[in-house]
Amino acid sequence: MFAAASAKRRLKRGLAALKTGDSAAARESFDASLRTARLGEVWLVAGDAASSLGDLARDADDLPGAEHNYRLAATQYRRAPRSARSVGGRVRCLENLGDVLLLEGRPWDAYREFQDGAKAAGVDPSRPTGTTDGVEFVSREDLRWTSHLATAAQAAGRRKLANDHYERVLAGCELRGDIAGQIMCWKGLAALAEDMMAWNDAAHALYNASNLYPALPDPEAHTREWVQCLRDLGTVYKTLGRRDEQVRAFKLAVRLEQVDSSARSAATSDSGTDTAR
Repeated sequence: MFAAASAKRRLKRGLAALKTGDSAAARESFDASLRTARLGEVWLVAGDAASSLGDLARDADDLPGAEHNYRLAATQYRRAPRSARSVGGRVRCLENLGDVLLLEGRPWDAYREFQDGAKAAGVDPSRPTGTTDGVEFVSREDLRWTSHLATAAQAAGRRKLANDHYERVLAGCELRGDIAGQIMCWKGLAALAEDMMAWNDAAHALYNASNLYPALPDPEAHTREWVQCLRDLGTVYKTLGRRDEQVRAFKLAVRLEQVDSSARSAATSDSGTDTAR
């Protein structure tokens, strides 16, 4: 009982120090909380403390430190009695750990952590395409974790695996009507095709992505992404020698840039007028 109370008290001190921006004091309190919690086998508090230390290390660009603490936190959460909090904490740590490993240039290690995270979250990466009679509920968690797997597989050079994951996410996004998700998938498939110099496939993917931007809830907010997508498409058309399509893509990109520039100038002018008033 004493260890549990002491660990919780030190954890609260660390969280309070974080709110005031005192990272050094927060780190000291989290370290003390972690030691006390592990000695007293208060695994849930130990997981919270180690996870907070991982966040501090990540924010300080200490990737090895972040990796160590996230691994430690995931282990503590696994030892804790199963609850929404312990499972949620472990899932978050595994996701953060995968991101850190990607930043460290270890994409295949990241892929394995994302697999463990998906399993802990109760996600089936095959679900987006595992439809029955053409319809099956696909959760955002299915798509999020499958997207993580696709990103890590692509970074690891496992192109076929990444392609399979992207296609599953794409199918799920189409079922949910998720336009932004579809654009992300088509861009991922385009990048894979370019890596393999499959230019026709790259053109097909970028064309589909560029055609989806107008269907976004606020397409104007994504004008720069849309312009870049069109420029990438024009470059691929140039590689293929499809000059007419190349010119159309570049002309549309220029027209969108002009419209976007005019809108920004008008907004700046209006803001200046309001200030003067």
